[in-house]
Amino acid sequence: MKIIKPVLLFALFISLKASAQTYEVPKNYRLKSTDDYAKYEPDIIKTADWMQQTSWTDQSKKIDAAIQFFLDWVRGTPAVTVNLGQPSLSLSDKNPQLGFTYMSQFSKYALLHKEKFDHTKANVAALRAVIAKYNMEPSRRKDEDIENLIQLDREGRLEEWVITDFEQQQ
Repeated sequence: MKIIKPVLLFALFISLKASAQTYEVPKNYRLKSTDDYAKYEPDIIKTADWMQQTSWTDQSKKIDAAIQFFLDWVRGTPAVTVNLGQPSLSLSDKNPQLGFTYMSQFSKYALLHKEKFDHTKANVAALRAVIAKYNMEPSRRKDEDIENLIQLDREGRLEEWVITDFEQQQ
């Protein structure tokens, strides 16, 4: 059993690395009708995953293109509404890229849970992605707001905070 775990972890790492390398930003996309937006939903999920796995300093042109594609989609899609109130904005004041992490992961959650969408769970999932990205990103700036989120999550109080503080200010 001890040998199987490292092998499985290695296989997972290889598959994540392979998926990160095969991601391509959609080109010449057209976002005019509701059907156009729906057609790109799988690409939005792939974009969210790729941006989560890719360092801010790697492939900067591709990252910029992915962010632009995501922003074009999220501005017009009827499928997802991301509220960007003060709490969301303060999470990206020192590391603006974390704002894209939050929005893309919130959108991913919404797309994957259309039938039983839960706003609080979407926020928690997006904030945990922000925490993960912050922790993995070597070029990040220290941010007390994110450090506070990390502590809340460690203590098992992140969801409570989302309900009592974060969502009340959105």
